[in-house]
Amino acid sequence: MGVIEKKGKFLIAQRSFKEIQAPGLWSLPGGKVELYKEEPDILEKTLRREIKEEVGIVIKNILYLRSWFFIRVDNLNVVCILFVCQWKSGKAKAIEDSINVKWISIKQLNKYKLAQGIKKSLKEANKVYKKYYKS
Repeated sequence: MGVIEKKGKFLIAQRSFKEIQAPGLWSLPGGKVELYKEEPDILEKTLRREIKEEVGIVIKNILYLRSWFFIRVDNLNVVCILFVCQWKSGKAKAIEDSINVKWISIKQLNKYKLAQGIKKSLKEANKVYKKYYKS
C-alpha cells in the first residue's frame, strides 16, 4: 500500500462495493505482489505498478513505513506493507477496484469512512512526510 503525497495532501481511494474486504470504504492504493522471476526491489516495483494500474499516477521517493497482518473476511491471510511516497506525474482517477479518488489533508480524515488502519497509517505517513520530504 502506498500513502502518496502531493502538495501536502494524500491520495485515498474508495473501494468498490463489490470488493470482499471493506466494500465502499476509503483506503490506500496497492495490490498483490506477483512473482514472475527473481527480481531485485520487488516490493517497490509492485507498488509502482499497482499505483499506476489502480489510480493512474507515477510515484517517486519511496520510503518503507511499516507492515502489519490481518485476516480477510474470507479467511485469507494478508500481509500489508506500507510505503510513503510522492506523486511524480499523472492525474489520479479510479481505474481498478476503486470507484472514486480524493486528495485530502490530514485535517479531513474524519470526513471519510476509512477502512481499518488507514487513519493511523495516514497520520504516521504525515509525520514521515514532514520529517523527510519537507526538510
